[in-house]
Amino acid sequence: MNQSKNTELSKTPSKRIFYYDVLRALAIIGIVFCHVSVSYVSRDINSPNLYISVFFDCFRDFSIPIFVMLSGALLLGKKDTLIKFFKKRLSRLFIPFLFWVLVYIIFTSAMSHGFNLDSALKIVFGTAGTLGVHFWFVWMIIIAYVGIFIINKVMQLDMNINDFNKKFITILAILSVIYICLSHYYIINPYTPQLTYYLSFLAYIIIGYFLAKCDFLEKRIDGKYLIATTTLLFIGSYLWYIFCFVVPRSHLVHQFVRLSYFNLLILFMSANAFLLFKYLSKTKAFISMENNQLGNAFTTISNYSYGIYLIHYLVLYCIKINLIKFINFTQGSSLVWIPLLVLLTTAISLAILSILDKIPYLDKVTGKK
Repeated sequence: MNQSKNTELSKTPSKRIFYYDVLRALAIIGIVFCHVSVSYVSRDINSPNLYISVFFDCFRDFSIPIFVMLSGALLLGKKDTLIKFFKKRLSRLFIPFLFWVLVYIIFTSAMSHGFNLDSALKIVFGTAGTLGVHFWFVWMIIIAYVGIFIINKVMQLDMNINDFNKKFITILAILSVIYICLSHYYIINPYTPQLTYYLSFLAYIIIGYFLAKCDFLEKRIDGKYLIATTTLLFIGSYLWYIFCFVVPRSHLVHQFVRLSYFNLLILFMSANAFLLFKYLSKTKAFISMENNQLGNAFTTISNYSYGIYLIHYLVLYCIKINLIKFINFTQGSSLVWIPLLVLLTTAISLAILSILDKIPYLDKVTGKK
């Protein structure tokens, strides 16, 4: 095997990386924000309050890409056999998924006073308009695993090329950006068919691995400037997205308008958010946070992030149908109720998963890392 392959881009982390945990925790909270705020966006579509509800709703636009990029950062470069790779990943992915799909189907059947096969299948496959609308992500990850495994096998080939892995991933990252660029200008349509859409997320997987492992800028620019730059770029691009695109366009057509994940602006926001926490992870304040209460909270949420993703939509629905009996929160301020409902949904989801984690056999359905 060519020794030059042992480059920084081919190294696999030997221990938990705290900034990954922080990013994963913030990403799952961002997704909860999106699902909480969607009803407020519909309510405020012709109101100035749309700025507030859209600000929260669009957290999803960089949260999903960050989730996918973290998968790339963690799984690309692994030297597993086919059986080991899929047994390890799919068992952790499928067991919780199948359990919660069954719970969602039973709940939906009880609410509609009868089982309906078509409705059940729509929940399983994450069809829009069902309680299982968010389950599409699981199928996307499963399909993405196939791509990850193939890329890993190529990275293990003896190509007799200096720095092969580094060059290979760099080329794939460039091609991934080109693919998103082509989608941005509608030259290709990643949404058709569905399989193509799921496979398209490989672009974010490759970019995530590249951003996590490449330290080109860190070797040449002081960390504080990188932090300041990525902070300004992320905040600036997100505010431009909300105030100059989403809200004006939504007001114009009287319905919520957002960009595809395969858009240069979404890529730009997501990449800057990812890099910001990568650069922050080198600071003393960030390192010291790992062992304090805030750091423990991030780690806990990160550990249960997959479980929270699976359960939170049902938890949110139950909160809403019960809370409305006492408070008409649907007419309340989105600035108050969206964060409050996010807090309640996340806390209750975590509590349920923590309880299940202490019960034999049911601990397998929590999705805990």
